[in-house]
Amino acid sequence: MDILWGRVEKACWSSVPHMAHRPATEADVTEGRAVFYIPGGSEPVDFTLPCCALQRLESGESEPVVVIQAEHGPSGVILGVRPLCGGNGICMLSEVELLPDGFPLQHGT
Repeated sequence: MDILWGRVEKACWSSVPHMAHRPATEADVTEGRAVFYIPGGSEPVDFTLPCCALQRLESGESEPVVVIQAEHGPSGVILGVRPLCGGNGICMLSEVELLPDGFPLQHGT
């Protein structure tokens, strides 16, 4: 796996590169501050980023993620996320439970 999207240590989630106050560009994706960009533009969502969340997966399980991007897209609020185990993903706001107090102890790393 590319080091750019490597594992996120639970204790270091708040230092993960992220987007804030503007839509992402292709350069932001290349440099790891964003997971996606919308050609033609979009509007950023007023979120405090990065933030902790649990993403509901298609399997029905939840995965701890760090939300690094939030933008208004054509179908609603789109989030760019970094799973703690590494990688990146895109989901809708309705697919996550935001964790304002950080990650619960039962979710490892």
